[in-house]
Amino acid sequence: MQTVDEAELVRRCRQGDLKSAEQLFRVYHRPIHNLVGRMLHERGDVEDLVQEVFLRAFGSIGGFREEASFKTWLMRIGTNTCLNFIEKSKRQGMDSLDDPLDSGDTRGDLLVGRGSPEGDLLADEMGARLQEAIDRLSPDFRAVLVLRDVQGLSYEEVAQVVGVNLGTVKSRLARARALCVTWMKEYLS
Repeated sequence: MQTVDEAELVRRCRQGDLKSAEQLFRVYHRPIHNLVGRMLHERGDVEDLVQEVFLRAFGSIGGFREEASFKTWLMRIGTNTCLNFIEKSKRQGMDSLDDPLDSGDTRGDLLVGRGSPEGDLLADEMGARLQEAIDRLSPDFRAVLVLRDVQGLSYEEVAQVVGVNLGTVKSRLARARALCVTWMKEYLS
């Protein structure tokens, strides 16, 4: 499942080669940052949690069994780290998880209408509303939606990352999408 280069980097990393760990970090920093950013929506905590994901991964790389790709394994660690953080935040009564990302967010770039000032404004507004809809999802639904529709993982990879069967992934994804559509319709009406 892995590329030869990736497998070799993982092997070297297991042997304590810091340069291999740095290469894996460079390759996967952006996907992990995107995952954490979409799940948490907090600029201050995002980079801290990204670092925590990599620390956990490199600290337990000896336990990587290569049944899935390294990326899938790393995404699972990222998802679990985010879910743990969300749970901890709820217990501590933090409400800042609802703050949307600000500058540097590219979610509106995916929408139609870019190129004119009005189109850019509309795309930004629609992107913000879509992010609000995603924010309203339960962590389990949000994780599946972000992994599949934002990160582009296959259904099978999402199932491995989240630790549920394929049918559960599909039903959670369908429910998450339906809820987002409902909430977007409320906004548009």
